[in-house]
Order: sequence, then C-alpha cells, then structure tokens
Amino acid sequence: MRTDRSIVFLASLIAVAGLASGCASFDPRRARGEQTAEFTARLDRLAAAELSRPLSLDDCIQIAMANNYEARKADLDRELYRIGKNVAFTAFLPNVAASAGYQSYARDPRVTERRFGAADVNIGLPIFMPSSWFLYAAARQGYAASGIAAHYVRQGIVLETTVRYYDLLAQRETAAALESQAEAARAQADRARGLADEGLIAVWEGDAARQQAEARAAELNRARRQIAVLRGELLRTMGLSPLAPLEIAGAAPAPVRPEGALEDLVLRALEIHPQLTLADRQVVIHERRARQAFTEFLPVVSLFATGSWTGNDLAAHASNWVAGFKGAWTLFDGLANVARYRAARVERRQSELARESAFLSVIVQVIAADAAARDAADAVRLSREAYAVAAARFADRDAKAREGLLPLSDALEARAAMDLAQVEWIRAQYRERIALANLELAMGLTLVPEKKDPSDRSDPTDQTEEKP
Repeated sequence: MRTDRSIVFLASLIAVAGLASGCASFDPRRARGEQTAEFTARLDRLAAAELSRPLSLDDCIQIAMANNYEARKADLDRELYRIGKNVAFTAFLPNVAASAGYQSYARDPRVTERRFGAADVNIGLPIFMPSSWFLYAAARQGYAASGIAAHYVRQGIVLETTVRYYDLLAQRETAAALESQAEAARAQADRARGLADEGLIAVWEGDAARQQAEARAAELNRARRQIAVLRGELLRTMGLSPLAPLEIAGAAPAPVRPEGALEDLVLRALEIHPQLTLADRQVVIHERRARQAFTEFLPVVSLFATGSWTGNDLAAHASNWVAGFKGAWTLFDGLANVARYRAARVERRQSELARESAFLSVIVQVIAADAAARDAADAVRLSREAYAVAAARFADRDAKAREGLLPLSDALEARAAMDLAQVEWIRAQYRERIALANLELAMGLTLVPEKKDPSDRSDPTDQTEEKP
C-alpha cells in the first residue's frame, strides 16, 4: 500500500513539474513571431493562387465568399447550430450506461484468496417527454435561421466587395483623368511662361498657370496614393493581404434598377427579405419555447431495463434483469413552472414586436435606397451636362485667349472648372452603380454565388422546415 502511494505521489510531482516547465518556457515574442510568419505565409500562398491574373468583379466576389472572415465566421456559427440540433435530437434515443468491476479479498491469510467480477447495464428510453419534442423543434428552427443569417451576411459581403471594386475603378479613372489634366496644365504653364518672358502677358498670369500645373500634379499624386489605399481595402474584404499586388480587369456591367413603382419594390422586398425571414423564425422558436414551458405541467414516462452479472459464488443469481415503466410528475415546485411559462409567453410577444419593427425597417430601407438611386441618376445626368458645358466654355475661352481677345487667366479658370466637372462626372457614374447595389441589398435581391464546398453536406435529421 505504501508503495502504491509513493508511486502516485511521484507521478503527481512529475506532472506538476511538467506543467510548470511548460509555462516557464513560453516566450511571447517567439510565439508572436511564429504566428506572424505562419499567417503571412498563408496570405502569400493565397495571393499567389488568386491574384495571378486581372480580376473582374465576379472574381473578387468569389474570392471574398471563400476567404472573408465574416463569411467564415457565419459558417462556423451555422455549424454550432447544426451540432446543437443534433444534440437536441439525442433526447429521443435510448440511454445506455454500463459498468464493470473486479474484486479480490481474503479474510484469513491462510485461506485461498477469492476473486470475482461484476457488470451492470442500464438502458432507458423516454416514451412520453413532450419537452424534448419542442426543444428539438426549436433547435431545428435555430439551425434554419442560422442558414438564413449566413446568407444575409454573404449578401452584405457581396455589397461591400462591389462598393470597394467600384471605388477602386472610380479612383483609377479619376487618376487617369488627372494625369491628362496635369499634362495639359504643364503644357499650358510652359506656354504661359514663354509668353510672360516675351512680355505678352503679365508675370502673375504665368505664375498662375505654373501654380495650376503644380496643383494638378499634387492632386494626381494624392489620387495615386488613394488607389493604394482602396486596393488594400478591397484586398482586406477579399480576405487577402492589403500589401498583395492586385490588378482589376475593368468596369463591370452596371446594375439595373428593379422595375416597378416604389410600392411594387416595397412589396417585393417584404416577400423575400432575409431580415423578415429571420424574424419569422424567431417567432416560431419562441412559440416552441412557450410550448416547452407548458410541458413542465405534464408527466414524463420512460421505459427502463437493468441487467447485472456477477461471478460471486455467494450471490443467489449470477445474472439479474429488471425492466418496466417509470414516470415522474412534478406536482408543486413553488410555482416556478408557472413563472417560466408566463416568461416564455412574454418572450414570444417580444419576438412578434421585433418582427413588426423589422417589417417597418425594411420599408424605410427600400424607400431610402430608392431615393438614393434616383438622386444618383439625376447627379449623373447633371454632371454630364455640366462637363459638356464646362468643356465648351473652356474651348471658347482658350481659343479667344490664344487670339489675344481674353486674358490667359480666364482660360485658366475655365480649364480648372472643366477639370473639376470631368472628375465629378466620373465619380457620379460609380456612385450611381453603388446606389443601385444598395437598393438590391435593401430589397434582399443581392445575388450570392453558390458555395462549392464538399464539406457542406445535408444533415439526415434535417427534415423540411415548418413554415411560420
């Protein structure tokens, strides 16, 4: 006996020493360096695999669906709900517990030592347990709701990727326009400097032309730096390193405004919007929980069977079996079950109010998104007309300035106004596309690419979901 205790004590000391040495050997800097190296290596592998060619908008969305962290988190949340649903289903399965033991003893050392073994098996199966039915029904609804939530998250990622892509395109076209403007401003500044040297124009007019050329060059440099920022934001949305090289293929087809009047758009959104579908599921879940609380007033009936075996010669029977029914009925628990049932009914009413609030929110979102899309369309039309007028005005002022009919400063002002109008027209076109993409999301129409994942298998216990 003392030997056994010594062995146990020695093993405990070894375990404690091992844990202490493990804590003492932890190096935060080394761990951070290893994690950083591993993470950057994984990002480099992704960049090498995904960014070997210019990417279209659809390519960027496909990459974001696979690598975006919010999308991956939504998939993990759904997996947890699936596991919870399967755990709830186990309430309908029999419970089996087995135990075994071995004993030896000798009352008198002069007598031969006696040894015998024993084993037990207990089996229970619920027959009438209504709370398990409603618990499983609520778990099924929760799993279905997690799928809807994951889809809605992906719709938001599609919108975010689209916005980042259009922002990058708009900035790239803006930089191209600023580059041509900077070249024209430099040429005009050189011409003005020559005219000033010859005394044909005032010195300050030459300085104004030079200052305008420098302003265009500075604005071009800012636009180029902003391209790097927007490229990094798009890469982050795609789950890639913001430092990775990225080339985009070019403009994507412009979104088409959904047909119909505002009332038609609202009705369509109320039919398919994921927020309302999620709210419906929550109402059903709380309805199941209210029914589950009501079952606390009902008895629970189950079937049981117990078997035991022993090798003890002193036992009357070597094996024994007992089977039968058993039931339990809580008659009084301090009215706690009554309070839980009332609380469940209140929570169900809260979920109904939340659905009504979501109903109104969707209507407002569609109204606001439709108004923004119409405003963006008007802005495109007006900015296009403004650019046409500014270009004609500059052509007229420039021609007259070359003939000496107008001072050069008038031509410089006209040139600056035309450049600003051109940049505004470019940006207005992409703002319209973004507004239309926002309208699609507000209506729940945003298309999500199909997920091609072999691990996404259907669950055998996932039957057709009940409609709320």
